[in-house]
Amino acid sequence: MNDLPNFIDPSFEELFYSAVDKAMLLLGESGRQAAFYHIEKTFGLRKECWHMKPEKFAEAVEAIFGPGAQLLLRAIVRELYSSIGLKYNEQKDFRFVQLLRKAKRHTSQWGGEFN
Repeated sequence: MNDLPNFIDPSFEELFYSAVDKAMLLLGESGRQAAFYHIEKTFGLRKECWHMKPEKFAEAVEAIFGPGAQLLLRAIVRELYSSIGLKYNEQKDFRFVQLLRKAKRHTSQWGGEFN
């Protein structure tokens, strides 16, 4: 179960961005800022659109970090699932977009916005 007070209904968008911010700190603050800059400038993905285009977001992270992208994408999912009270089980066949969709469905069930 999530530990959010009943009066707070964060949107999936807010939860996703918070998870990305926390997970990208694996790179350090300057690394996180550099990654955000490249995702936006090199790949044309503004931060406010990342949750609506998870495939493009994942492709950008993979293009920037190569094999290391999986570590970051898994960290994002772990952070997101933790924030909404879902248990994340590491899977050999990791599917970022499918896991985000599951989280999005879960947030719509407890009152968070469904974007």
